[in-house]
Amino acid sequence: MIKLENINLRFGNKEIFSDFSLTIKNGEKILLNAPSGKGKSSLLKIIMGFLKPDSGQVIIEDKVLSAQNVKEIRGKIAYLPQDISFPKMKVEDFIQNVLAYESNKNISYNRDSVEGMLKDLILPKDTLAQDTSSLSGGEKQRIGILIMQLLNREIFLLDEVTSALNSELKVFITNYFLKMKQTIIVVSHDEVWQEKDLRKVVW
Repeated sequence: MIKLENINLRFGNKEIFSDFSLTIKNGEKILLNAPSGKGKSSLLKIIMGFLKPDSGQVIIEDKVLSAQNVKEIRGKIAYLPQDISFPKMKVEDFIQNVLAYESNKNISYNRDSVEGMLKDLILPKDTLAQDTSSLSGGEKQRIGILIMQLLNREIFLLDEVTSALNSELKVFITNYFLKMKQTIIVVSHDEVWQEKDLRKVVW
């Protein structure tokens, strides 16, 4: 469970949050549904501990987010931003490099499994042999989704992840995420998310 309790945040003279509170149950699917500039992406950064509110607290699985436990809590979260920057290398090498991080050392790379996930995400098998620099924005986002699946974190934070997709793929990817067991928090201006059966949080 994620709890945001009495979050206050200002950037200069601009108030972003004033005593903002939100409780998200395990496995719940949430759409942050506020106008541009109202702090949706900032809220994701607060949950990950990359942005500290002026006051208030974040509680994840009964632990108050702090400098002492932020690394542990980030280990429960997978984040997918709108603009994904990949280093220039083969896609398969990039995926294996991510799994080689210290925090992911318990995850083994299984090519057959990865190829199955590519198929699920409507990506050809030979994507693994492509250079990351040749991928389109939509292909990068789907590779990002594949990596999130491999990491198997408890919480997925999605920031405009369907923005680079065509209308057919937008529908496919929203359905793909909504079938997952993970807690999912979405920031998106795409109408396709508005049409889905998930909780809309408005402020």
